Amino acid sequence: MGYLFKTIRSGTFKPAGIIDIPFLGAKVGEIQNWTLQRRGDEGPDAGLYDLHAVLSFVSNALWDDDEYTKRVVVNISPLKQYRLEQVPGMRTVLTGRSLLIEGVTLNVANRNSDT
Repeated sequence: MGYLFKTIRSGTFKPAGIIDIPFLGAKVGEIQNWTLQRRGDEGPDAGLYDLHAVLSFVSNALWDDDEYTKRVVVNISPLKQYRLEQVPGMRTVLTGRSLLIEGVTLNVANRNSDT
């Protein structure tokens, strides 16, 4: 199945997304801008994207705490949000305020849910 967009970019509204820990109700970081790059149309990479993001702030203490699951939500428009879920075995790299998360799927975010 072919996908319409190879690259999706954040809009001009702020914040462009958030990273939080729903269990604690804590914000880990705020996304200033992001790009989702599609990995492929066929095979194991079909439907997967790589997130490249610049954070306006990040709490390194919360980011580095592996005890809690982080949730990444990007804003496609002021009214449309997607929760990103990473496929197991893919890389996540935070360097300063630059974030790369490889192999994510897009899922409609439920604002009333902790997932």
